[in-house]
Order: sequence, then C-alpha cells, then structure tokens
Amino acid sequence: MIPAAVRYGEKLFFLDDHAKAEIVLREALARGDEGAQDWLCDVLIATERPVEAALLMEEHPNRALRAAAIWADIVGDRERADEWYRKAVDGDEPGALNDYGAFLSEDDARLGEAEELLRRAAERGDALAYSNLGAMELDRGDPESAAVWLRKGLEIEDQAGSTAVLRLADAVERIGDLEAARVLYDRAVAEDLEDAYLMRARFLADQGEADAAEADFQAGLARDEEGAHYYYGEFLVARDRADEAVGHLHQAVEDGSDAAHELLGLIHQKNHAFQAAEEHFKESIAAGWLSAVYAYAEMLRQEGRGAEVAALAADAERLGATPGRLRELTGQRNELTG
Repeated sequence: MIPAAVRYGEKLFFLDDHAKAEIVLREALARGDEGAQDWLCDVLIATERPVEAALLMEEHPNRALRAAAIWADIVGDRERADEWYRKAVDGDEPGALNDYGAFLSEDDARLGEAEELLRRAAERGDALAYSNLGAMELDRGDPESAAVWLRKGLEIEDQAGSTAVLRLADAVERIGDLEAARVLYDRAVAEDLEDAYLMRARFLADQGEADAAEADFQAGLARDEEGAHYYYGEFLVARDRADEAVGHLHQAVEDGSDAAHELLGLIHQKNHAFQAAEEHFKESIAAGWLSAVYAYAEMLRQEGRGAEVAALAADAERLGATPGRLRELTGQRNELTG
C-alpha cells in the first residue's frame, strides 16, 4: 500500500503545487516511505533541478536506470549517464539492457556494443529491443533485416504507443511493398502514434496523393509533430507554392531545423534576394549540409561571382565530397533555379 504522505505528495505534484509537494515528500523520504524518492525526483525535474534529481536516484537501490536516463536525456552528461547505465545493467534492472543499448546506438563509434546489448535484451523477450534493432538496420540501409526484427517485436508484445509500427511501415515502404506500408501507416494514425500523420503525409506525397498528403501535413502541424513545419514547407516548394512555404520554413529554423536553411536559400535565390539566400546557404554549410555547398556555388555563379566558388572546395571536402564531386563543384546547377 502506498503511504498516505506519498499519495498526498503525488496529488500536490499534479496540482502543480511543487513547493508544498517537495516539503511533504522530503518528510516522507526521511521516514523511509516507499515511493517518496520517485515523486520527489519528479518534483525536482519539474522545478528544473535535474542534477539534484539524478543524484537523488543515485542514492536509492534499483534506481540506477532512472539516474542514467536523467543524466542522458535532461542533463546531457553522457559520461555520467554511461556510468549509471552500466550500474543498471550490472544490477539487472528491468529494461536496462535495452535502454543502455539505445543510448549507445546514438554514438557511431559504439554501435557494436549497442547491438550486443540489444540482442541480449531481445533474447530475454524485450519487445523494445527488437524495435531498436530494427531501427539500427534501417539506419544501415537494410530494410529487409529491419522488418524481421520489427515484426518479431510486434508479435511478442503489444507495443501500443511505440514507434515500432511506424518503423515497420518505413521498412516495408523501402522494400517496395506499398500496400503493406499504407496499411501500417493507417494503423499508426488510428493508434494516434507520435508523428504518425507526418510520416503518412510524406508517404502519400510520394504516391502522388497530394490532397490527402496535405490534409495529413496540416494534421501533423495541429499536433505539433516533430519536423512538421519543415516537411510541409518542403511539400509546398515541390508544388510550386514557395511563397506559402517560407513561413513554415522560418518556423522550422526557429524550432531548430538546420535543414530548412538550404530550402530558404533556394527560394530567396529564385526571387533574386541574393543576400538573404547567401546567409541561409552559409548557415546550412556551417550545419554540415554538403548539398548547400553546391547550391551556394550555383548562386555565386548566377550572380557573376564565379571566382569565389573555388574557396568552397575546402567546405565540400570537409563535408565528405568525393574527388569527382569536388571536380564538379563549379559546374553544379540546382533544380529550383533551373
């Protein structure tokens, strides 16, 4: 049974009375009331004290995994997070193998370790591990292997609310089974999965179903799905509606999308607003987009500044251009400006 003080602290938390909740929960924690530390952790996070929350979790048995997640996802201290993920695995906390594997999969240098942990988790029947293994195969460009992992995960456990259905839809679309992909995207929307409208919109746009795609893009915007402004802007540009796209692309920039800079550069270039275009191309190059180097080179040539193109070779090389692509640099043209 949950102690009365902990239940009261929980109620205060949901009423956003965090100051009083903290007092009640600290008193409960001092008495050793079960669950007090978890709700106090929530209060500390809600009041923007995640380091205190992580340290609190470090003090309690079987809370290493939550400490690791706070260090990783909220504080952003990956070294400290790694330490506590390992403690959680050593302590055999439920979900630790999968969560540590997912954490390591974000580091290209440790993908082998990540896969080993996720396979161990999958062997124990962790459906999320199957989904994460599928995601790794998608990142490697192997949708067939991804689909195998994702289907297994969906078979062994109901993953309502997870990304597995959308990942499987992506995999089978890449394989070329478009009818199966459509069914899965429809299922994801029906289950109200995060980003489902946006992903189905992109699928429908690729199938030439522009009206249905636009309705889904707008639904994604209404739900504030991640990347909705950028992808809707991209959709509008592709349909010669660049003037409508500009506002969405600027919002995407404000939301942190560096991909939007190149599209804005291309739009401004087409409208002969070369100074604005140049600013966006430079932002895109600084963010690591090789294609922006070639778009910027084309604009410089269009402006009669072709002599400046050679200076972009260093950026192109830094961003991974092959020797052949480097030789092409001064001869590139882009589709939007023709």
